[in-house]
Amino acid sequence: MPIILPNHKLEEIPSIVFSELRNGISRKKHPFKNVVLTTVNEKTPMSRWIVFRKLTLENNLLIYTDSRSEKIKNLRKNSNCGILFYNNKQGLQIYFSTVSTIHQNNELTKKYWQGVVGTSSENYTTIYPPSSPINNIYEGHKTEKDLNDKHFSIIELRPINMSVLQLSRDGHIRANFSKANNGWEGSFIVP
Repeated sequence: MPIILPNHKLEEIPSIVFSELRNGISRKKHPFKNVVLTTVNEKTPMSRWIVFRKLTLENNLLIYTDSRSEKIKNLRKNSNCGILFYNNKQGLQIYFSTVSTIHQNNELTKKYWQGVVGTSSENYTTIYPPSSPINNIYEGHKTEKDLNDKHFSIIELRPINMSVLQLSRDGHIRANFSKANNGWEGSFIVP
């Protein structure tokens, strides 16, 4: 069932989108929990599924990663990236062009590391960095004895453009927005 309807005004859409993003964080099986992040490696786009973790008060998006990952290497060279959300049940697609900030060993990572518990902390404490060649699958799961946050990073994504596509049998709705001052300016466009 669509959430953006023909009777919604253009200026209402960003609020609807960010409300739905908050639902994605709070509901464990919400389709916005797992999203696609695209970075650029030299000139080649690289996309991968990630877990969307938090939405800040400023509507910046937070994801967790290992500081040794390819996505971090890509973002250190080019902080521009994209993040794609899709809800098949609602037929809602949201794409953000963003500028990233990498957080490591600071107040933000210390705050959220406390919530990374159990086997989840092992994802950031493997002996070998992500994407390292290994001889067998067990080597990829070896962790350091001290499960600390030295490789735990948070990527903060600041949206600068937003493209919204609401698919519906009654007629698709599409709009593009650009961040302006403290809000969003946009227009409807042909789906």
